[in-house]
Amino acid sequence: MSENTSKPALRTDRVRLVVLMAPKPGLSFEEFDRYWLDVHAEVFSSIAIVKRNLLKYEQFHLDPKFDEIIAAQTLAKSKSPFRGIAIFEATSLNKIFDIFQDEEYLRVVVPDELKFFDHENAQILAGPFATIIDKL
Repeated sequence: MSENTSKPALRTDRVRLVVLMAPKPGLSFEEFDRYWLDVHAEVFSSIAIVKRNLLKYEQFHLDPKFDEIIAAQTLAKSKSPFRGIAIFEATSLNKIFDIFQDEEYLRVVVPDELKFFDHENAQILAGPFATIIDKL
């Protein structure tokens, strides 16, 4: 494997949108986590526009067993209300937003999201990205 010695740069051929996921009030962490991975991932991935528009969809799941280790570090002292991050990657931000306005998404996916996900307390971030280290 060769080492990349070029200066890091933001990608211009792709963009990512991330959603900091807040669980629906009253849902346990375990219920949120299992539903998002086992049920919602399949519902979301099944619709035509997602298959067409996304290059990548990933879920980052927080693991409560790391809470004490993180709390002992000096990097951050606040406990996050978010329990995961949904990561969407496409060739443009418009391709991602087109998904969220699609009739099938609104009819099939949104009702499923309401079973486990708190839209009101989620946060969304979007932009280009640079890979600094990748040992794959």
